[in-house]
Amino acid sequence: MKELEIIGLAAQCDYKAERAIALKLEASGREYWRLIDGSKTFILCFLNPQTGNHEQFCYLSNMFILNNIKASKILVHNSKLGITIQEDLGDNDLLEVVNYSNRLDMTVRSLEMLVKIQELNDLKIHRLKYEDLKNQIALFSDIFLKQFLQIEPDNSILDLSNVVLENVQEQPWLNCHFDYERRNLIASMDNDVHVIDFQDLCVGPIGIDLAGILLDHYEPYDEVFVKECLTFYQSKSILSINNAELFESFRWGGIQRNMRILGTLSRLYIDQDRSFRLTDLPMILENLISIIPNNWNCRNYMINVIKPSLEKRLASI
Repeated sequence: MKELEIIGLAAQCDYKAERAIALKLEASGREYWRLIDGSKTFILCFLNPQTGNHEQFCYLSNMFILNNIKASKILVHNSKLGITIQEDLGDNDLLEVVNYSNRLDMTVRSLEMLVKIQELNDLKIHRLKYEDLKNQIALFSDIFLKQFLQIEPDNSILDLSNVVLENVQEQPWLNCHFDYERRNLIASMDNDVHVIDFQDLCVGPIGIDLAGILLDHYEPYDEVFVKECLTFYQSKSILSINNAELFESFRWGGIQRNMRILGTLSRLYIDQDRSFRLTDLPMILENLISIIPNNWNCRNYMINVIKPSLEKRLASI
């Protein structure tokens, strides 16, 4: 949408804005804008009412706040207009503020919040189904490989997909944000962590959210750091799970997540010509390769076939 359209939507909800600054466009189609009225700022989120709604997000925001989980407060929700107006938490997401000196502290804070989210009871959320997980994994072969890279998956990729599906079903399941990464965690001035973009919360494999925060899309996989953080998580979690089991949950959740996201971002470009996340694909693929067991044939296929094909494809765009 355009700035004047956003200002007009805000006015219909009795929020005056001198300016509206576009912040980010999500893969879901949500648009985020900062409304500015003198010294006051708010965040407006627009989602076309014909394609989705904010009902679940508003419900979960209230539940989080009631349970002392730091999340943005909803000030206005207008379902007909397709907007929410929220308090402004600022621009300091963890992608911007985390560095080598503070990454352990900020990651620990993020894991503490994740444990709180996982422990919430009686939420009105759905449980991921077998078909959900299967279809998400299939995005890697059907969209990323066949359509975006225009290569055929070999048998090793099909074998990997089956093993991933089996492993994520067998690991512990708890409340799952489903996109628990640094871009969706905001640091306040006192370094408290706030969670955003939690509308897809469901019951799912614990490894997906652990991989979200520990298997970053923006920097190389660091196994020593990951295992240190998993030890901390284990000490706080309600789960009775040993180190090896927890790492395997992280591994297979990470493989599922990265395969899914490579397919999702490729589809976003193919269907809607939205290229703003294509630059993330090489690191997502690299980290996917890094956590696949060393003796698996699919690693060689990814390194020797998929990786060069991705480099060539991105160079052509």
